[in-house]
Amino acid sequence: MVDRNNKSLASFPSLSQILLKYQQGAPSGDPADAGSAVVITDSSGKKAAQPLFTVTDPKPGKPLKLTIDATLQAAAEQAVKEQYAKGNKPAGAVAIEPSTGNILAVANAPAGGFNTAFQGRNAPGSTMKVITATALLEAGIDPNATMPCPATIAAGQTIKNDFDGDHLDFTFAHDFAISCNTAFIKQATATLKSGTLAATAQDVFGIGPAWKTGFPSADGSVPPAGQSPAETAVEYIGQGNVVMNPLAMASVAATVQNGTFKQPILVAGLPQIAAARQLSPDVLAKLRTLMNGTTQASLDGTAAKAMAGLSGQIGAKTGTAQVTGKPDNSWFTAFRDNLAVSVEVVGGGFGADAAAPAAAEVLKVGNAG
Repeated sequence: MVDRNNKSLASFPSLSQILLKYQQGAPSGDPADAGSAVVITDSSGKKAAQPLFTVTDPKPGKPLKLTIDATLQAAAEQAVKEQYAKGNKPAGAVAIEPSTGNILAVANAPAGGFNTAFQGRNAPGSTMKVITATALLEAGIDPNATMPCPATIAAGQTIKNDFDGDHLDFTFAHDFAISCNTAFIKQATATLKSGTLAATAQDVFGIGPAWKTGFPSADGSVPPAGQSPAETAVEYIGQGNVVMNPLAMASVAATVQNGTFKQPILVAGLPQIAAARQLSPDVLAKLRTLMNGTTQASLDGTAAKAMAGLSGQIGAKTGTAQVTGKPDNSWFTAFRDNLAVSVEVVGGGFGADAAAPAAAEVLKVGNAG
């Protein structure tokens, strides 16, 4: 089992189950390739055969190549391992090549534990605002338009922000950069129809239909029309009944970077389902600008610290997901040129504090191809 550059993948604990699946399912090969020899055998069959001479040498087996990049895999494993060491907080990370959908890294901590990266099903928090922002942009809301950010808003419960006070003069772009929950709920409730979020997730980002990545994975899910107004409101900020994992959210960032959804795969050439449509060039440009704003200190972007010093085309979104009775889960999704990464740290708190630094370590390596 080798990576895309023919490097061995045997030393990566997070890949053990994936490698085992492919090794167990590998074809036996052509018997003629096994080689032949003349041997002396005991007619009773009780003694081992004694070789006399070789007729034909066996041909070496062909390695099976995955889309994984060993260098990025090493960075991802180290990043989630460091987060787990800070308090036994399970973490998962996925890196994707936006132009192809090829999965470049899959890492979990603890490596032998639950596969958070592929099989997690948790609320993604404000990383979901990438999809909500897409729907708002398509509905005609301009990034420079005023989108008031009140201190609280009622949506079946009182929703607050991670900062205090009313900011009624904030723009859509500023709200996205600082992750204003109340602004998104207020604007989306007034602008979007029931079911729009689910339709956008499926039609643009490919979330909904089953993915066949080459290894069992849990599919992201956004509830369709029919939810109560209160449930729909919190889904706009990635709470309620929305569930995702790092695989799904890395794909969301990859779609923004590439402009077209490419279903994630572990083996080049596997069938990839297509999304129903692409974003218009205008909406895509604005969405990339919104995600870039999250990396900018001038906008108080929540990802500015983690993404500092990274060059190229960059964009990001942090997420902090509330889980009843448990510490908040930390989320992050981002892209840098032809590389998209998402990380979830279960119980890690703010997205900027745990998931973002871990993802940035992988983004720093970059996609050299």
